[in-house]
Amino acid sequence: MYYRRRLLFALLQALGGRAEKMRLHKLLMLYMVQRGESAYHFVPYRFGAFSFQANTDLVAWTTRGLMANHEKEWELLDSEDHLAALKPTDRAILRHLLDSHGALDRDALVRDTYVRYPYTALRSEMAGRLLNAQEREAVQQALPPAGPVGLYTIGYEGLDLDAFLNKLIRARIAVLCDVRRNAYSMKYGFSKKQLQNACEAVGIRYEHLPDVGIASDERQELNTQADRDALFARYAQRTLPTTVPVQEHIAQLVAQHGRVAIMCFEHEVGCCHRNALSKSIVVLPDFKGQLVHL
Repeated sequence: MYYRRRLLFALLQALGGRAEKMRLHKLLMLYMVQRGESAYHFVPYRFGAFSFQANTDLVAWTTRGLMANHEKEWELLDSEDHLAALKPTDRAILRHLLDSHGALDRDALVRDTYVRYPYTALRSEMAGRLLNAQEREAVQQALPPAGPVGLYTIGYEGLDLDAFLNKLIRARIAVLCDVRRNAYSMKYGFSKKQLQNACEAVGIRYEHLPDVGIASDERQELNTQADRDALFARYAQRTLPTTVPVQEHIAQLVAQHGRVAIMCFEHEVGCCHRNALSKSIVVLPDFKGQLVHL
């Protein structure tokens, strides 16, 4: 079992094996903060901090008959002692968390997370009811200062879905353009429908633009940077001249929405075709803005 799941199920076990969904996510977020090493990341969602990865882990356990997914609650059904399997330091942190927050009712717990971590309340439907004017202002100030208007690029290598979304949110990206030829990934959250649903849930528009991608069979033998450079040179010669309308569409999205990101897998922009694509877009006659690599 992944240790991150062990942490999640131990928390649920410590709560008596059954917990309200909203409450579980807030306590899990506080648990990760107190650990100082996040096995899960959290995005600002309808009711505050939410982890797509944690939710997926719970659903996966449900399909194995070891978890029950009730309308508003999760119930742990397996009999394994997850608490006993934790590292001693993690077990101690969990005990401390439940001592300080375990008795709070839902609204008090949610409010506590909003006040301490106002970023998590950015899209909350409860903030207006739970926070005073000064606290609501802190939520509005939770994002970093806006970056320049323009075209951004990002790769999801090394990131889980929640961490990826947070990078987009903090950069104030309005539209994410997926420039993979095939929007499929073995990594949770990065196949087309999953990614589209997650983006829309946090207020980011998603578009898949496969015409400016590179076919998977062309990417098979990339053992050195020289191999990649040769591939990207072919891409610049063959694909970019034939996809100007798609590039103009991306430039138009920037004009309409201010900050647009193109995404692929590789973390390093120099190892990805989005480098050549972004450079081609920003020299279009009608493009206005800067180029930023996240």
